[in-house]
Amino acid sequence: MLFDLRGKRRRFIQVVYALLAALFLISFVGFGIGSDVSGGIFDALGVGGSNGGSSNPQYESQIESAEQRLAEDPKDENALVELARVHFLAGQNALEADEQTGQPVVTDESRVQFDESVSAWERYLKLESRNPDANAAGLVVQGYVLLNDAEGAAETQRIVTEARPSQGAYSNLAFYLYAAGDIEGGDEAAEQAVAEAEGSQRAGVQKQLARIRKAAEKQEEQLKKQAKSAPEGANPLQSPLGGGLGGSAPAPQPAP
Repeated sequence: MLFDLRGKRRRFIQVVYALLAALFLISFVGFGIGSDVSGGIFDALGVGGSNGGSSNPQYESQIESAEQRLAEDPKDENALVELARVHFLAGQNALEADEQTGQPVVTDESRVQFDESVSAWERYLKLESRNPDANAAGLVVQGYVLLNDAEGAAETQRIVTEARPSQGAYSNLAFYLYAAGDIEGGDEAAEQAVAEAEGSQRAGVQKQLARIRKAAEKQEEQLKKQAKSAPEGANPLQSPLGGGLGGSAPAPQPAP
């Protein structure tokens, strides 16, 4: 395995990453830059044409079927992958779009579905699969982002990137690592992103990632200062992938 996700999934301590998130939204998601998929956040998540909140009988049937298979064999990898995939799709179906900004809004129903998706995914990874399903990983990473879990997004994006290396995949990995506070890891991914970019795009990709790195460093400094001054046990701020964006998190562009 590339990494260890055993134990309870670690959520990010709450800290404002408004500038970092805004840079990501503009540079990588909103305009579809940094990915081999066009259309940006709206096409990637299918948000805007649905009011959200309505369950899909097909998803319910598929989830029930996968759960029955797991009841018979708790180590059924295909069933766990199916649960991770379908729960994500159900969560995506329950997203709403902010009327003013158009950004995806995570509803209570979609949050439950995304939680179930990443839970199934982490159970799947514990089975020591040598070749984790990159297709499912590409969906689950979006669930992590919408749950404001940069560390989970980075770990899962690494699977996508190793299976399908590209400029977009490495750019997303760099962002998640920066958001998770792993500057060194982000630098390595950013270097790969620039190397994978076409000659005419390299300078732009390098500049975008450098801006995000700088913002990440500033936020790390802010976090350290606030950690020192905050009362013991206090946790008043927001999480890195969603801070300052109206409570919604930007979503990654899946690289094929």
